[in-house]
Amino acid sequence: MQLNLAFLDLPDPPLEPATSRLAPMHWERIDAAARRAALDLLARLISRMLAATANGAGDE
Repeated sequence: MQLNLAFLDLPDPPLEPATSRLAPMHWERIDAAARRAALDLLARLISRMLAATANGAGDE
């Protein structure tokens, strides 16, 4: 459950979907090879972080 702070008084969201009025995201603008390279890099970083955590080399 998400609670809103009373002093912010957020307006109601628009009725139309946000994707129909926004420009394409940066991810959608790059070609398939660049997407694949980015995903491979992220996968390597995540696996290194998990291995470091498993070995007890966390941020403590």
